[in-house]
Amino acid sequence: MTSETTDGTASQALPPTPEHAPQFNEVRRKPKLKALVAAVGGPNFARILLGVVTALLLLLAWFGNNPNLIDSGSPSEWRSQLSSAAIKNEVNNGETEGAPQQSVVNGWYANDLAEVQASQNSYLARSSDRNGALTAAIGLGIAGELIIRGIERSNRRRKTVG
Repeated sequence: MTSETTDGTASQALPPTPEHAPQFNEVRRKPKLKALVAAVGGPNFARILLGVVTALLLLLAWFGNNPNLIDSGSPSEWRSQLSSAAIKNEVNNGETEGAPQQSVVNGWYANDLAEVQASQNSYLARSSDRNGALTAAIGLGIAGELIIRGIERSNRRRKTVG
């Protein structure tokens, strides 16, 4: 037995299923993420996800803004740089003969000190960036938790009212 479809082609009709044939129940599987959310619970899953994201942001802020990664030096080097500049200044001052030479030596010393100060300023700026990024990541984590609590409270009110 054949029948005609809407597009004009002939198709073979399927015979009816006998009553003694086994019936197959279609099992619909939830996607893995939905199953995980259902097993853990919606708000708890959101908290876990928020914790993972916050931890990643904290790690990125910590290692991405490391002040020791810049070439301007580190606190352990500043002391030796300052003492080296002071020694050079003492040696050069001992060889001067008159005010013009002393002003040149003082200029060299000021340049040596300026290099150390620039190194310190770069280090402090990078540290401030790191502190700001860490504070922002912690603030996002706290804001996320407050949002999750607000949604939970709203859902509880709907369940008790409705």
